[in-house]
Amino acid sequence: MRANFSSDQKRTIATLSVAIAIRMLGIFLVLPIFTLYGEQFTSSKPLIGLALGSYGLANALLQIPFGWLSDRFGRKPLLIIGLILHGVGSILAAVPPNIYALIAARLIQGTGAVSSVAFAMVADSVDEKNRATAMAFLGISIGLSFVGGILAGPMIASLSGYASLFWLSGLLSLLASIYVAVAIKEPPRERRTADVSGDRPSVASVFKIPGIIKLGVCGFLMSFFMSSFFFYFPLLARRHLPLQSYYLLLGPMVLAAAVVMFGASRAADRGWAKSMGVMAFVVLAISGWLLFRGADLGLQDHPLLVLTIAGVFFFAGYTSLEPILPSLITKASPKTMYGTALGTYSSLQFLGSFAGGAAAGFLSTLGTEFVMAALLVAAASGIILMSQVKTA
Repeated sequence: MRANFSSDQKRTIATLSVAIAIRMLGIFLVLPIFTLYGEQFTSSKPLIGLALGSYGLANALLQIPFGWLSDRFGRKPLLIIGLILHGVGSILAAVPPNIYALIAARLIQGTGAVSSVAFAMVADSVDEKNRATAMAFLGISIGLSFVGGILAGPMIASLSGYASLFWLSGLLSLLASIYVAVAIKEPPRERRTADVSGDRPSVASVFKIPGIIKLGVCGFLMSFFMSSFFFYFPLLARRHLPLQSYYLLLGPMVLAAAVVMFGASRAADRGWAKSMGVMAFVVLAISGWLLFRGADLGLQDHPLLVLTIAGVFFFAGYTSLEPILPSLITKASPKTMYGTALGTYSSLQFLGSFAGGAAAGFLSTLGTEFVMAALLVAAASGIILMSQVKTA
């Protein structure tokens, strides 16, 4: 059955997709060049890794509070506040006098923890049977930010310097906060006796729901895999292509991601979310193996082909999980605590981003085989957890 949305629902989904796309540029736009930017301030790889990961760490710490506050006071005010914080942190990250100031700026940048609020607003606005498709639009906006950031970041940096990426991210984020303020309506939410009495479910109650915790850990593993994978992917690609030419490598991946994203969301709407989630982690495992051991297939003379195949598999797995996991979270949680449940999920997801970047930086001192092992363990753990998720 085709998903049908009202004009208000379309406006809400479109506005949130734009806001989240801009928000996620804070990670993706600088991902291919952040290490090079950090080297302008220090030669310490651990400090550079901390600066890279601090964005995700701040997000992890604040997603639950933002989700909880949005359950209490509404989604729209928290979205605007988060976008402003992100914008201010981005601008500060463009002008740091030293690596410690860069770390502090990235922490501020990460305090705009609005992902859970945006997904909760979609859950408020759309009925359950169309929710996975609506989530897919937010997921595809994240995917486009991911691809657009990876593609555009190196080209923009080569033309106007690394700091320009942070200036751009800050400006767009502040513009997005104005757009949200004028273009979106606070959706009606169900008010129950618990709302009136003040006996709303607490944050602690989320951790008593096994399904939410398992899905949250899957989000952690997905983001861990993404950060670790893309810590190395640009470094490997740089051996064969200049940064300005990455689009030649990433083009096929973009096409694959778009097809797989919508296919996964439609499959989830038909009740196949669990199977799709398991398959997505299997695909991620294949991509991790190909990234480091693709030459074992006899393609050592075609390294760009191996990287392209690995990237296509990665994008297919990653963009499948993006709409599926939040949709399953909303199905596993009571309607009065969507924001809190999605905040828990997003916290674990961003914690995975922090852990993946930090782990890749540390393991790089030991050898690439250790990074590959970490990727395979993360994917295998995701397969096990997804296979245990109960769906209604």
